[in-house]
Amino acid sequence: MQLNARDADKISLSNEIIPDPNSAIHKHEIPEPGKKKQKLSDSTYSSLKVEVKQYRDRMRNIPKLRLKEVGEEALMKTKAEDRVPLLLDDIQALLMHTLLRQDSPMNPSRWAVLEKSTKLTHIAVLVVEGPTSEDFTKHEQDFKECKKIFHNILQVVVPSDKLVEELACVPLSETHKDILLAEYGSLEAAILACKDHLLIRKSIFNNIDQENDEHTGGEQDYSSMDLPPGDKFPRTQLLLSPIQMINEEYPLPLIGSLQQRYTGYMTTNDHYAPVTPRSPIFGLDCEMCKTSIGASELTRVSIIDEQGNEFYETLVRPDNKIVDYLTQFSGITPEMLKNVSKTLNDVHKDLKNKLPPDAILVGQSLNFDLNALKLMHPYVIDTSILFNVTGTQGTKSKLKVLAKKFLQRDIQCSSKGHNSIEDSMASLELVKLKLAKNIYFGDQWLQDRRNYHKKVNRGGIASPAEVQRIGADPSITEITGSLFGHARKRNKKSAIVTNANNLDSFENYFGDAVKSNTEVKKLLSYQKMDSDEAVINHTAEKCLNYDFNLACIQLKREHLLDENTKRVKFEQIDGWIRKLYNSISLNGMLVVLLAGGEVNQSSRMAVAMIQTKKG
Repeated sequence: MQLNARDADKISLSNEIIPDPNSAIHKHEIPEPGKKKQKLSDSTYSSLKVEVKQYRDRMRNIPKLRLKEVGEEALMKTKAEDRVPLLLDDIQALLMHTLLRQDSPMNPSRWAVLEKSTKLTHIAVLVVEGPTSEDFTKHEQDFKECKKIFHNILQVVVPSDKLVEELACVPLSETHKDILLAEYGSLEAAILACKDHLLIRKSIFNNIDQENDEHTGGEQDYSSMDLPPGDKFPRTQLLLSPIQMINEEYPLPLIGSLQQRYTGYMTTNDHYAPVTPRSPIFGLDCEMCKTSIGASELTRVSIIDEQGNEFYETLVRPDNKIVDYLTQFSGITPEMLKNVSKTLNDVHKDLKNKLPPDAILVGQSLNFDLNALKLMHPYVIDTSILFNVTGTQGTKSKLKVLAKKFLQRDIQCSSKGHNSIEDSMASLELVKLKLAKNIYFGDQWLQDRRNYHKKVNRGGIASPAEVQRIGADPSITEITGSLFGHARKRNKKSAIVTNANNLDSFENYFGDAVKSNTEVKKLLSYQKMDSDEAVINHTAEKCLNYDFNLACIQLKREHLLDENTKRVKFEQIDGWIRKLYNSISLNGMLVVLLAGGEVNQSSRMAVAMIQTKKG
């Protein structure tokens, strides 16, 4: 039976709403041309109206990932020269937010907004180690199903090792949550301090040496480490994370628009050593003058070592003619530069020869100094971020204010302009003072958060006896748990399925939790399969039984060496993805990470595909 104009107007179906094929409309035959139109019966009309309302309600409550500008720039469809990849931390933040919601220490707000996130039914994550973003671009025609399913296909920088562990690593239990809150003021600060950002740094700065990494980076036991005299905690916890460096516009050797922006930039060293709590720190400050190209160019560099000695000091002649010496700020005069012949290239050579391979550079808004130097450096501490005197997150105070408040010293008082030695010394001493105190010293925002959580907890963190009573490990004060640990605390069921033969650290990381007791096994399933297909089949069959599913496949090297076998494998992966998407429920989310791997050691650019399922 066909709707007449009156019925159609009353129902006012949206153009975006397509009723179910089994609905009341489709159950009635469409009359042949020339036959008289009939009206819907009252019962059929009421039924149809209810069905349309229900459909609209479903459509309004479908979770949707909306990309911000940062996310748009990472899309694979963005021109390569304009693209800026996300980091693995960005994907981890999304997964934490979807599973833990308000309890998550991270959220994806840097690059995306997940609308209607409370309506998510469950999450399935497929990690395939082997294919890279270059493979995806070259063989895009072999990922036909992916192109149909996913609206958001993004480029992501991933570490070359410990991928799964890093993806799932967060503070563990409620007890450790209290400890971390008391120690760091917020779970966000704890994550920034405790995560092994060296993994991501190695992906960005691929000239960080791997040798002796098991002793100098990664999973160190800082509690038993002999820290430098005066340090109360590892200085590595003060380093800006890679995401912070991107947000603060530090120059980084990433591809796309960042590569274009930093054309002509050099790294401070040809090879870096992994950073450690004993890595030396150096205060750095530069002065600039305005030149004929309308930009500020370097005219002075001052570096102070940890003992307060002058490590490097030089005046620099810019490549272009100076039109304004900005003496009231820079302290630079025409007389000072009269006989100066040193160029920026000379400074690059000097610093490459002088700076240790694990040097930590310290400064106030150090991004400006590094941009003036046209240098990139992986290990930086920024006092403008480290110290917060207002209590408002994200606000910055001038170095002059920080020096007066914390060092009881007046700086930048001369009418002849700033002194880069004085400024570099001040920023260095601020960092040394914080290291001698605690992680939240000088940060009013963290201090306020710590006091708030102490008040909420009525007496602070659990005592050692209480920790022992409730079964927590009192020796664990840093990063020892996982996304799955948090999920268990909220009775969220998780499953891990993998085919990997060399994931000893993976099994050590999650294995104890699985083996610990029967109750945990009910909430966390760990399955080792013999083949790729078995991983997909098991995940597809069981994914509705769990809130969070992680399927991890490591492709064999021989599958990706020959172009013909590679294409066949990519078509197979495309089929796996379709099978998993068909297996998840309505309002479920599928995340696929084509994560590169040992086959492409020189390339760590991955592809992340994210889609929620709607009716």
